[in-house]
Amino acid sequence: MQETVRSQLTVGRRDDLRLSLNQLLFGLSQFGSNAVVAWRPSGKGLEIVLLPKTRLFQLKEPEERIFEGPRYCTDEEFKLIVSFLGVQPTEIRLDFPIGGSGNGLSHDDVESVISRYSIGFARFRMVFLIDVVGFSKYSPEEQANHLSTLQFCLSLAEATLHQKGLPMVMGRSTTGDGYYVWNLETGIEEDISLFVLMSLFSLYYKSLQREMADKMPLPDLRLALSGGSHYVFYEPSPKYVARHEYIVGDVTINVARLIGKARTDQILVGDCANLTLGSDVWTAHRYVMAANKVLDGFRGFNVFGDRVEEIRFYLTGPKDEARFRNQKIKIVDKHGFEHICYNAKVNTHMKEAKSIFAGLQHQDLRSSPKS
Repeated sequence: MQETVRSQLTVGRRDDLRLSLNQLLFGLSQFGSNAVVAWRPSGKGLEIVLLPKTRLFQLKEPEERIFEGPRYCTDEEFKLIVSFLGVQPTEIRLDFPIGGSGNGLSHDDVESVISRYSIGFARFRMVFLIDVVGFSKYSPEEQANHLSTLQFCLSLAEATLHQKGLPMVMGRSTTGDGYYVWNLETGIEEDISLFVLMSLFSLYYKSLQREMADKMPLPDLRLALSGGSHYVFYEPSPKYVARHEYIVGDVTINVARLIGKARTDQILVGDCANLTLGSDVWTAHRYVMAANKVLDGFRGFNVFGDRVEEIRFYLTGPKDEARFRNQKIKIVDKHGFEHICYNAKVNTHMKEAKSIFAGLQHQDLRSSPKS
């Protein structure tokens, strides 16, 4: 009993200390106009490197640690960043210790607070975009219903991945008529999980759309998935509330451009390549094959009272003799830039009900767009 009470007091004190540190940083951030580039413990608290965000994004050929990795730095890294930026560190004096003492905050605790005031950079992450077709034509009540349905299907898909023990901590931000969706964690397995998440989302949404056809029809969607680099930032708050991650960069631009050319019910997958592992290159085709191996584990899975016999993610193309080949598609966006992608489908065969198909068949692409 005493150990339980002591543990609760420790957790409560850590929460109070994190809140106190957060309030200090919020003030130093000037409502988010300054970013914390680096930090390290000092004899009396912390030393941090602060830089206006406008200056941060104007840096020419910045050192890798300016944007990448945790904001906690070794002494050598900290000195390198200070020298590169030509700034003086800011000392924050604290009345509690940083590090090993149970009366203070650990390095991870401090990092969790400071990261809220930082700008990060990810070299590669998969992101998909959901777009409701004809969203502006619906009433405000219908729009709210449609977006809440998308949220429901996304959350259900995420919970399904958790049941299977797959790495998925879903991030999402609204575009007004849809959502950007990504995995908060980066890595090959995490990106594969995003393919699986999109497949399950499509299955759940199409199943609901079929069930609701006569009662409250759900709108058609367009989906685009691709990978690439981006920046990560957070919304500062004087209160230590749940952290909301936002992303922007090449990958979000790319999926937005793909959506702009996608047809009703179409799924487009960008011809991207993850080069972060050196010679071990992960292409869109390789991700699809890996995702299908994971999707094999969903055979027999219950979906609204019926069971999945098979669920498959395809990149489509014409048939050459006895086999299909994946065909690249070139689209030109409104700015004149070219994007290479694939048409994709998610086919799910159910035990009792009819099969559920998401996406367009390759031969459908020859007809005039109807979106």
